[in-house]
Amino acid sequence: MTAEKTANPLRTVVNILSPLPLVVLVGAYFTNNLTINPIQTATQRAGDIAIIFLLLCLACSPVNTLFDLPRVLKLRRPLGLWAFYYACIHMLSYVGLDYGFDFAFFNRDNADKPYVYVGLITLTLLSALAFTSRRWWKVKLGKNWKKLHKLVYLAGAVAVLHLALVIKGNLLELMGDLWKPIAAGSVLLAALTLRIPAVKTWAIAQRQKIRAARALKTQNPSLQPTALDHPAPAGEVRVAEKVLKSE
Repeated sequence: MTAEKTANPLRTVVNILSPLPLVVLVGAYFTNNLTINPIQTATQRAGDIAIIFLLLCLACSPVNTLFDLPRVLKLRRPLGLWAFYYACIHMLSYVGLDYGFDFAFFNRDNADKPYVYVGLITLTLLSALAFTSRRWWKVKLGKNWKKLHKLVYLAGAVAVLHLALVIKGNLLELMGDLWKPIAAGSVLLAALTLRIPAVKTWAIAQRQKIRAARALKTQNPSLQPTALDHPAPAGEVRVAEKVLKSE
């Protein structure tokens, strides 16, 4: 989650649209439009929304790598914060609506449920990232700030594990309601893969090659698209390495 001060219309749109799932969820809860177990459904949906926002946050850097959209990078902080907010709602609805904030009962009833403790680890990581997301902390921590905020990938991995443990199914035997953890894990794996320096440099070089080929074809339509088969010029590789270091 990065702290950016420059105005960004996309960030405004994100902050306007992000509360809408909560409005819909609250409306469905108070109008009895959830399932026969509304508290459980509301808790699960809040958790699903939190994971979606977290994965969207993690997808910002890969999207910029593949499509050269630096404005998307400024969405990491608001998306990460909304993931944290919905994770808090998820936890508060579980502890509050299900257990009435009776922590003794909560501890006894969840002693044999590992997904609860995995979820608490996820919330702890997101809390640390949200708390230190302001520019003041970025200045205060210096180089350590960037190292700290790389924990967002660990938070993503733990969140996917939490989801996999919660669902009713068997991952080893591929039985049950598995599409959510599989889909979330696939997005996370793609984001992590594109963070590997060699993969990221290669992807940026390919993007530069495609752009150069299109530019040549636009200038001279008679040219065949064989430029895609040529290795990327050294200058383009240097550009890729510069972008890699800047993120």
